[in-house]
Amino acid sequence: MRIIHNDKLDLGALKDSIERPALYTGSTDRFWDDPHISGQMLSLHLNPEVEAASRKRETIDAEAAFIIKETGMDSGKIVLDLGCGPGLYVRKFAETGARVTGLDMSEGSLQYAEANIQPYYSNASFLKMNYLELNMVDAFDVVTLIYYDFCVLSPDEERLLLKAVHNALKKDGLFILDVVTAKRNIEEKTAVSICEGGFWSPERYMEIYNSYIYTDPLIEGSQYTIIDEAGEIRIIRFYHRHFTLDELSELLAECGFAIDKVINNLQGDPFTADTETLGIMARKI
Repeated sequence: MRIIHNDKLDLGALKDSIERPALYTGSTDRFWDDPHISGQMLSLHLNPEVEAASRKRETIDAEAAFIIKETGMDSGKIVLDLGCGPGLYVRKFAETGARVTGLDMSEGSLQYAEANIQPYYSNASFLKMNYLELNMVDAFDVVTLIYYDFCVLSPDEERLLLKAVHNALKKDGLFILDVVTAKRNIEEKTAVSICEGGFWSPERYMEIYNSYIYTDPLIEGSQYTIIDEAGEIRIIRFYHRHFTLDELSELLAECGFAIDKVINNLQGDPFTADTETLGIMARKI
């Protein structure tokens, strides 16, 4: 889409590009396939001091240690890490001797994992796949989905994934995930910036960021309108559901899980009623 026609700025098209979208309206392009964006994502994943694409290294270490301890992860376990990125958790899990599969859609992240992890851990492997298309049966003792990935799914996708994970787990297998709660403070806002090359493009561009709040259930929408110097527009949208514990418990029960443990985060901090995040260990029943 363009907002410059016959050397004139199309204000109507610009207005349309930044208006509040209907809930779960998608992005205008497949930005995950963009080589530049993929490279930017990988750099963020691998920066141990930045909590962006991945968590900070010290947090990853603490979460992996907690999950390993709670699951008794060892050479007898078979583990699946959904949305594995460059395999930072896969590496930690593989160090226990467990057979670990990392699954992700990013070609760049998987290339890194295959070059830097797989050669050193014969018990680690990686698959390029949308985890909503997971179709394995009775294959894993543990499945993980870490860093609030579950929050980005639509209601239909939530159930689709939970049923796929249920099928993929062995009897009494554990699904481990974390979410953001409705206790986290959010607000609608707008920000405009001119970037001399950045995350979305190596070339100069304008970024118009809008956040929107949807209710019942509580969902935060993030919209990035990216405009290059030729007037081409790309719109990137994310949606992030904020769960109550009751909502998540009901959803898991509906899809065949019983909650074994509720904690404030996957580092194992004890549950408190005012927590802005939740860590969940749910058992297949």
